[in-house]
Amino acid sequence: MPNSKVKDFESFIRSDIIDKIKKIKGKHPPIAEFIENESRSLSVKSIYNLNNKLKNFYLITLKNYSKQPRLRYFLTVSIANNSSDLLVQLAREMVLKHDLKLIQYSIFPRTLRIQLLCMKEIQLIEDYNHSVKVLESIRKEFREKLGRIKNLIENE
Repeated sequence: MPNSKVKDFESFIRSDIIDKIKKIKGKHPPIAEFIENESRSLSVKSIYNLNNKLKNFYLITLKNYSKQPRLRYFLTVSIANNSSDLLVQLAREMVLKHDLKLIQYSIFPRTLRIQLLCMKEIQLIEDYNHSVKVLESIRKEFREKLGRIKNLIENE
């Protein structure tokens, strides 16, 4: 029974999300994840640009370090095009509150621009719509926080 859910989810990803979406070409560096205080490397199989459907969203497919499931899917939103330690500190509290992952990563391998990405792993079809709403709200809240900081600096 769980195997059929995995197949349904993978067919949902292929047919409803990836279909007619632009894949970002190039070799991508792996993403590290800490499991039980041990760093595990997840190699990136592919990154899809979801701008046609969702602005600043990407779908990242990672090869799992364990055998099951073979692939892991992360819905990702770019909350800042140029990442810095200050921006990470501003986003950290919001991300922890929603149990998301925050990484500094270069989506486009040929550029030197490191983006600040907020990631949510999707494992079920139902997770997709909920994850989109949560990630959109995080991005909006982060942009508002940056706007308030900018106004404070300008008014000083």
